[in-house]
Amino acid sequence: MAAVELSVEAGPGTGLQLTVRAGGRTIGLPIDADQAARLGEALLAASVLCGPLCPPLPLGSRITRGRVPAASWRVGAIDRGRRPVLDVRLVSGAELSIMLTPDSAVACGEELAMTGRLALVPEDGPRN
Repeated sequence: MAAVELSVEAGPGTGLQLTVRAGGRTIGLPIDADQAARLGEALLAASVLCGPLCPPLPLGSRITRGRVPAASWRVGAIDRGRRPVLDVRLVSGAELSIMLTPDSAVACGEELAMTGRLALVPEDGPRN
């Protein structure tokens, strides 16, 4: 299989360009931010669905977006501790670094903790 290189580059104004390099050719495709978001979601899902732990997908299957399993996570802060960050590593090896406001970090942490506690309760209810 020939090497294929993909990149996203800044285009004119607020536009973007998806650049595909393969077989000595370069093709630039203009895309907007919404298309970049949808493509990013599909590529993250594909990185998991087409990995070695999953059975092969039927030929021609359209991959859009989905919930993807995390292999690990860590929290930290930037801007001298004023900007909370959640780093998530997917089972495919892809990494996301999500910046939060302090208020959204607190709310997210509280809701995630509550959801985690509920998920630990057996389906037949708590044992006393």
